[in-house]
Amino acid sequence: MSNFKSKLLRKKEYEASRSGFEKNLGAFSLMLLGVGATIGAGIFVITGKAAATMAGPAIIIAFIISAVTMGLSALVYAELGSSIPISGGAYSYTYTILGEGIAWLVGWNLILEYGLVVPAVASGWSGYFRAFMENFFEFKFPLAISGAFDPANGTYVDLFALLMSAAIFTLLTFGIKKSASFNNFIVVIKLAVLALFVFVGIKYINFDNLTNFMPFGWSGVLSASSLLVFAYLGFDAVSTVAEETKNAQKNLPIGLIGSLVLSTLLYIVVSFVLVSMIPYDRLDTPDSLAFAMFESNEPLVGMLISAGAVVTMISVLIVMGLGLTRIVYSLARDNLLPSSLATLHPKTNTPYRITIIAGVVATFVAGFVSLGVLAELINIGTLFAYFMIGISALMFRFKKDARLNIGFKIPLGYILLPLNLILIAVVAYGLSGETWARFAIWSGIGMLIYLLYGIKHSLLNDKKEEPYAN
Repeated sequence: MSNFKSKLLRKKEYEASRSGFEKNLGAFSLMLLGVGATIGAGIFVITGKAAATMAGPAIIIAFIISAVTMGLSALVYAELGSSIPISGGAYSYTYTILGEGIAWLVGWNLILEYGLVVPAVASGWSGYFRAFMENFFEFKFPLAISGAFDPANGTYVDLFALLMSAAIFTLLTFGIKKSASFNNFIVVIKLAVLALFVFVGIKYINFDNLTNFMPFGWSGVLSASSLLVFAYLGFDAVSTVAEETKNAQKNLPIGLIGSLVLSTLLYIVVSFVLVSMIPYDRLDTPDSLAFAMFESNEPLVGMLISAGAVVTMISVLIVMGLGLTRIVYSLARDNLLPSSLATLHPKTNTPYRITIIAGVVATFVAGFVSLGVLAELINIGTLFAYFMIGISALMFRFKKDARLNIGFKIPLGYILLPLNLILIAVVAYGLSGETWARFAIWSGIGMLIYLLYGIKHSLLNDKKEEPYAN
């Protein structure tokens, strides 16, 4: 029993030199990767829905509350990422500090997060693309290729979700430099579209629309905050490419914090303009920003924003697909999954086997499976990872662990680190019982795989000494 416990708690010392990745990413590229992952459906879709049904014009306050919650987690990622500049993000941090058993569970749930986000966003992109083509070019696609497999409703495959998912993973096989450059190009377009919305929208601000500022009370604002927390999910994908970052101890914190600050500013400004232009109770539409422009007799701007939403989804797909392959790579490199998956391509330096397998699975799910409530697992899996790295950061501080040099250090850490855990717990408490049950089932499956395979094949089994063991 003691031997089993020691295996669950054994810790790993990483050496960045083990990696075959090329270091191509600087602070600016990291920031744009974070923005590319974070700014997506949250700003184009969720903003209007949360304003119309939960917060009213006080959606601005809800975004600030959400930003504080996610901002603390971003600080934790920045401190640990600068101290442990290795691929794998939260999985690697917990492996180094809390031990193998917890690290496996964190990695397993991150696979769920990234693995479901890619087909989910691909499906969302498909919907926007079809709507764009139908509304502006009057081109109607056959019903059979316009949705997940559901013969009762006449749909058999979401063809465009399938094709988009396949295209994203094909791009990722060509390497991080090409993927990041393409992402940077897309993010610049996205920011330009949002700037256009603000610039044009300012002319139509009507402060009378802000009179009933908090129609649903504080309970509505807090409910909106819980929803909008998930509009920030994605910045953590920056930490999964630490080994591909130049001067990670400096650039990783800049990329993490910079992307969250920029995203928050955009959320607040755009939401203010939106609820000032149009009465909040009319914003429960899937394309609220474009809707506001059409209602303001700006059809050209509305069309550009709709096109921008389609482009936005592509950048989210790139970063989430990248995060998925790097998480699986880290697990395979540690032999918790078959080590052959961690093989890098000799020319592109990408984990091409993982990318191909993940691409095939995600493409199938995007084209044929309706995700439904399973998408909620994205949220709980992510919050679980955030909570565990929060604990890792606390232990890192309290034990005054001298194994690693802290690059970026959270100010007032002994206050902000416990506050981070409290806020995450409050958000997670609001999730449904069904979601918690699914989380338990998924985690149970993961532990079974670990007990049957990972614990027996772990790279640490060959280590006579465990330099990080307690």
